[in-house]
Amino acid sequence: MDQHELFHLNLAADSPEPNPSVLDLRIDVKMSPQDTVTVDAYGALHCKILARWQSTLPGSHSAGYYVQRNSDNLAYYALAKYVMSKNGNVYPHLPIVTYKLDGPPYPTRPDSLATFVTEGSDFYLNTTNDVTILDYSPTGDYPPCSEDANGNEVSSPLTIDGFSPASAYPDDYNSQVLTWIEALGSTEGGSNPGSGGDAGQQIAIASYINPLGDPASWERLFAYDTQKVSVLVANVLNGPDYVVDDSWKSVIDKAASQGKKILGYVRTGYLGVSQQQFTTRLGSKDLADWASQIEQDVDKWFELYGTSVGGIFFDEGWPECGPNNIYADLYAHINNYTKRKYPGAYTVLNPGSPIAQCFEDTMDTLLTFESSYETYTTMYVPNDWIPKDPRKIWHIIYRVPQEKVAAIAALAKDRHIGLIEITDDDQPNPYDNLPSEAYMQALIDAVPGGTPLIGDPDKATGSYVAGLPSDVAVSTSDYSSVTLTWSSVANALGYAVYKDGVLVLELPASLTRATVGMLDPGSSGISFEVRTVLASGSGGGSSRTISASTKSLPANGTIANVGFTQNGDTVIYKADVLVPYAFVRLFIGIKQEEKVGFILPVHGWPIDKAGVDELGTQWHQVVNYLVEGNDFYSGFYEYTGTWNSKSKANAEWSWSSIGVAPQSQSGYTYTWNVPFAGTDAVASEYLIQGQGYAPINNVCMGTLLHYSTF
Repeated sequence: MDQHELFHLNLAADSPEPNPSVLDLRIDVKMSPQDTVTVDAYGALHCKILARWQSTLPGSHSAGYYVQRNSDNLAYYALAKYVMSKNGNVYPHLPIVTYKLDGPPYPTRPDSLATFVTEGSDFYLNTTNDVTILDYSPTGDYPPCSEDANGNEVSSPLTIDGFSPASAYPDDYNSQVLTWIEALGSTEGGSNPGSGGDAGQQIAIASYINPLGDPASWERLFAYDTQKVSVLVANVLNGPDYVVDDSWKSVIDKAASQGKKILGYVRTGYLGVSQQQFTTRLGSKDLADWASQIEQDVDKWFELYGTSVGGIFFDEGWPECGPNNIYADLYAHINNYTKRKYPGAYTVLNPGSPIAQCFEDTMDTLLTFESSYETYTTMYVPNDWIPKDPRKIWHIIYRVPQEKVAAIAALAKDRHIGLIEITDDDQPNPYDNLPSEAYMQALIDAVPGGTPLIGDPDKATGSYVAGLPSDVAVSTSDYSSVTLTWSSVANALGYAVYKDGVLVLELPASLTRATVGMLDPGSSGISFEVRTVLASGSGGGSSRTISASTKSLPANGTIANVGFTQNGDTVIYKADVLVPYAFVRLFIGIKQEEKVGFILPVHGWPIDKAGVDELGTQWHQVVNYLVEGNDFYSGFYEYTGTWNSKSKANAEWSWSSIGVAPQSQSGYTYTWNVPFAGTDAVASEYLIQGQGYAPINNVCMGTLLHYSTF
């Protein structure tokens, strides 16, 4: 109390105008969105709240301005500095007063309570001597300042509506904060510790390695200590595909048998709201359609690969909260959907960049860095919040020299990162190769090991009420999907969609539309029902189902109306793709006729034509250029593999970028604008391929070859 009152003397923390007097401030603290409490800025908690406050109101001062003028803040600060003088200065002096006093700091007096000093660019209170309480009167050393100077500047309480981000504080401060948390072992607030486990730093690998093309790398991954290499990711075709892939099933089962968490890859497309405006496989940017596709992909992973799947890796996560937290809440909803249907599932959201704190409890782990060694060491941008458990955060750092592996692992630990992937691989795909054994051993030796953080879903608080909504209707249907719409229901907690009596989707209350995909073309009599999730105990009506059907495919199948036009060096290709694929690719060949035969080999990437002819002959088309991408970016590539028609080995998937070939999609129609200048491509030698989530379809429009490999 004596320290508090001393600061009202304006000796230590005041100076001539325009600097403020030291007063007792009152603040409005939001205890909940609806509850605001007005309190004096007394005591450690309220002083810390004031010190962290960063006003967004026009004309507001910085946080340091108000810290200077609240007596209890200065009193606690002086006390902390005194404690530092007795314990070896191990307690940080922050929060720093960032609003400098006007004019030079007053000279240090050996018997003073506290004075402002300058240390580099930092400006803060400093007390290194024993505190002697003295009742100073203004002298020549300190110009006089009346008790009520600037007293009318704030006539109402300050509303605490936001805090300065952790990134506003120096790294050494944030690092020390983490040591306090670890030393205290506190579990209050912050991330839900879930199932606990060993929190040691561990290795998680986005293992997009083809198990047929590189089985040896998978065998190495299986052999590594599961405490060290604890998490792997399986990615069949930008997700689970629609049928079991035997090679992927083998590695998924074996990884699970070794105790590793192997996660199924699910694309979330930044929910369609990023600059790229990614669309679902059905071509929609609608948030409800993205939610529908994501949940169906989750279910497909577990349907195809069973309990060997240890959880889901949600890629392309959107990192902004959104209006009323709509995006964060949707990811949290998807997390709960996954964990309730598949108990024990481990969930990861990957924005690949810093993410807002509203996402802290949306998934078990957040992947918040995915870039190069150079960026990590010189341009690193942290989250503006720090989770209690380091396993909440995963970082991927590529292009790391082997001799720097241990240093990068240590740097990640200092940044409170619990899961890391460090590799010497590089763009365009740093995830398709496993580093050398020596490199991996250096990484394994650099981490203590642990287990992933796996939380429980939020407790369900509602029940599925039949008969509501009462106006469910089929909005649209096509060859492989049906879209349902309905009106919102008062007090709804969400909506559940049933297909033929089986729960297939759960959507939050903010969404009143669902698209059920991966249906068979030409199906009829499909039964749908939407139920409302209401607080437990709410009544309901009779079940209300509606019937829907899908269109039948034309005779020429899933890809129709293909063709091209040429205008100088630009060739425009078009095709109607009637069902959604993971990949729709355009391949182009060169003039091969003079090489056809049993002597001169044909070089390129071979693609089989479906089926055989009446003589049982399998035909192929050989291509040399590829266009692949989406509406935002579509690359033009040239085949650089060594395969030719005399090869006995499988062709290697090897392509080099040579430019851009813009692609667009409108409804079913895909359009590619391909620049031919500088290539030996032949416009008529083309092939359009659809792969993933439907039977592969190769529409061969060029020369078909049958050749001997003897």
